[in-house]
Amino acid sequence: MEPLIYKSVERTKRRFPQWLNDLGNLSGAYIIRNKTSREILYVGESHTGRLANTIKRHFYSWLDNTDREHFTFNDDAVEVAVRITPQKSAKGAQDNLIRRLLPKHNTVAIPDEVQHERNGSTFIEW
Repeated sequence: MEPLIYKSVERTKRRFPQWLNDLGNLSGAYIIRNKTSREILYVGESHTGRLANTIKRHFYSWLDNTDREHFTFNDDAVEVAVRITPQKSAKGAQDNLIRRLLPKHNTVAIPDEVQHERNGSTFIEW
């Protein structure tokens, strides 16, 4: 498996970097981490061939459903890594990354026994 390469998503003149736009019609999983501390904040996926738009949504306010929790980030404070996959593999790639990286904002998707270990400061290698 290739190593994850984190890249800036900081906008210039309100435009996202070209590498992000080039993900346009691809599918896969992505990781958002704090640029300074390198803390893994969120792992997500797109299985519909809209990877670029799915990632970009994390940098805009969401107004569609106030009952649903959405995570938005400052584009100048984070960096993103992407794992390109076939559409049918994107969800599995996301789940594997969540289990391995234990992101701060994906606690719902982390199994209870792993969450317990995480809260007790024990790191589990998958």
